[in-house]
Amino acid sequence: TMRGSTLILLRLRDAVAELGEGSGLQVHRSWWVARDAVADVERAAGKLTLVLRNELRVPVSKTYRDAAKAVGW
Repeated sequence: TMRGSTLILLRLRDAVAELGEGSGLQVHRSWWVARDAVADVERAAGKLTLVLRNELRVPVSKTYRDAAKAVGW
């Protein structure tokens, strides 16, 4: 924020719940991705990978694959 930063420790599941629907999606047990950050989607050998604007590649696990496809990824 404008006043500084603070480290807050909580489970990813709880952080995602606080963010609410629409701003992004959890795509792996340790990854949450903002919708606006996705530049491209790669599909190879049955695996889905999101390519972010900063060129970072994010794996999409089987657990979250259907949700990722539902939002158009």
